[in-house]
Amino acid sequence: MHYTLKHLRYLEAAERHGSITAAAEALAVSASSVAAAIDGIEAQTGQPVFDRHPARGVVATQYGRQFIDELRHLLSAQARFDRKVEEMGRGLHGTVRIACFASLGPILLPTILSEVRRRHPNLVIQIVEGSVDEILGAVEHGAVDFALGYSGIIPLTARHIPLFTAYPHAALPADHPLASGRYVTLEQLAGEPMVMLDHEPSRQYFNRLFAARDLRPNIVYSARTTDTMRGLIAAGLAYGLFNIRPLSKQSYGTGDLIRLPLSGEHDAPRAGIIHRPDAVFGPVAQAIIDACQAQAATGAFDRAIVRPYDPRNS
Repeated sequence: MHYTLKHLRYLEAAERHGSITAAAEALAVSASSVAAAIDGIEAQTGQPVFDRHPARGVVATQYGRQFIDELRHLLSAQARFDRKVEEMGRGLHGTVRIACFASLGPILLPTILSEVRRRHPNLVIQIVEGSVDEILGAVEHGAVDFALGYSGIIPLTARHIPLFTAYPHAALPADHPLASGRYVTLEQLAGEPMVMLDHEPSRQYFNRLFAARDLRPNIVYSARTTDTMRGLIAAGLAYGLFNIRPLSKQSYGTGDLIRLPLSGEHDAPRAGIIHRPDAVFGPVAQAIIDACQAQAATGAFDRAIVRPYDPRNS
């Protein structure tokens, strides 16, 4: 099919204004140009996009509504393309403020910001790390442009742009009897000594995983940071549950640890971008969000994921 973006914009405007004449006035073109664009598209698709009523303007048909929904996705993508080309030509400058859940920051931010720096070397990026309450408060009060966190923690007053699913998995001392398997179950872990991340809602979340199977974990240690958790596990003192793992191999003062997928289905949050529902992103913030989504689409975060064990794939 050979219709142009100009003709597609004419059609979109006609639907938005409900009138060929009103669309023509908004676009500063003739009504005959808008009508001809609609006629040409309908002829090429072989379907009526509008029902035309002299007294009531134009109303999209069922086919037309579907066509225009897809058309608006296309026009949105084209606008992003134009914006990026413009940014490439003039360079993007400015400051963005990002809040990040403390356990996600050391894992995701280096990857994200390396790509952002490659694309936009002149940006100034301010990072606020903290607890769930701290980062959500920063989002709510507009102290940051957006935050990185999990879908399970956002209140009704926030929105979430998912990047990837963060499946729960187990980390065990390398010499633990269960560490030699391909997977582990919560039933196997329930009686073993556990180190728990001492943050809410993380503690509630991991307890719910056990409760869903009528189990209770044997918590003997609690830690404020995932670094401390990993150190205790590597030393052979306990196992732990995580939703994300470092993108590169870690070294420990004592011992080592093994990560294993959990068998079965478990509640899994999605890691992504948290923002106020009324947020209007400027070019700098939008550039970083676009970089995050592009990285997710190309698998840049895949090494941070431990997918559940599925016997069909063994």
